[in-house]
Amino acid sequence: MARRPALDAQGIDQIFQQTVATLSESRDQIYGIAEAAQTEYERVQVQYEEIRREAAACVKQVDELERLLRVAKTRLAVVNRDFERYSEAEIKRVYEETHELQVQVAVAREREAALRRKRDELERSLRNLAQLVAKATHMAKHVGAAMSLLVGNLEDALETIDSLQKKSVLATRIIQAQEDERRRVARDIHDGPAQAMANVVLRAEICERLLNGNRQDLANELVQLKSMVKEALVDVRRIIFDLRPMALDDLGLVPTVRRFIESVKEDADIDVELIVLGKEKRLLSTVEVTIFRLIQEAINNARKHADPNRILVRLEFTENQINMQVEDDGVGFDVEDARQRAKYGSHYGLMSMGERVDLLGGDLKILSARGEGTTVVASIPINSGE
Repeated sequence: MARRPALDAQGIDQIFQQTVATLSESRDQIYGIAEAAQTEYERVQVQYEEIRREAAACVKQVDELERLLRVAKTRLAVVNRDFERYSEAEIKRVYEETHELQVQVAVAREREAALRRKRDELERSLRNLAQLVAKATHMAKHVGAAMSLLVGNLEDALETIDSLQKKSVLATRIIQAQEDERRRVARDIHDGPAQAMANVVLRAEICERLLNGNRQDLANELVQLKSMVKEALVDVRRIIFDLRPMALDDLGLVPTVRRFIESVKEDADIDVELIVLGKEKRLLSTVEVTIFRLIQEAINNARKHADPNRILVRLEFTENQINMQVEDDGVGFDVEDARQRAKYGSHYGLMSMGERVDLLGGDLKILSARGEGTTVVASIPINSGE
């Protein structure tokens, strides 16, 4: 009976890194979803209570206006019946009062209907958010328990091996990456959707004040309000896409890359082209995520630092591996200098992606020089994620 080859320290350490990184990413994303859902639930709850109070007050206002309108209509009927007994000024005043009350009743009813619709929408949102919080919290507990158990077992095994110097570095980078990502998401939400929502509330208050005023001013404010909501929705979708592109799970690597490239072309005046070679197919999730993040990081770096006119992305599917290349005609940079700064700094970018590629048994090369553009090349075995 043949003996199984013993795992060396490097093999065990790679397993540890891959497992912890995957579980940490999943757990943090689930916790992030739960926290965001809870925050949104509390915000919607406050908004719901405000709308509910406004709706109740509006109902009372409609009832009072309708009572006044009935009185005015009775007075108008008396005037019409004894038309000759009243002066022209009295008749005009009765007609105008009745007409004004009819307008006020119509506006109040329309506002009441809008408040009721908004209240019903918020009730549905609260129910959905409550379900999301419960599910995300439940999943996070299970993932956290599994991670604690698995990491504990792996650490027990690693303690028997001498070459564990990289373990502390790995832990530090995981913690740093988590904190960096949390800061980025918090900053994106604060600078984007949070500011937009504050502006939406302000515009909504302006619209409320204009309900009984100039209809054209109200229409203009509503147009601006709609535009702000659309912009906020775009920001939220971008943040969600940065956390985890759902299209990656649903459609696969190539459609997700195409969608990302289209968004880049819409946002920036850069010619971005995608070339796909070989027979396109679905890959293991770890491989697809790594390739997509490499493309995303390379393109974003080019946009921020290289000032390119054109970016070319190549994806090649072979029988045993997938090859990726991102090439831009920007200003380029000193690769060795960037490696040294990444080694001692707190931001890793493409350099840190090399560690993930190494875990999957692949190879990553970054070719660049000042004034000569940049090319990022990666090859990953298709079954490396198993």
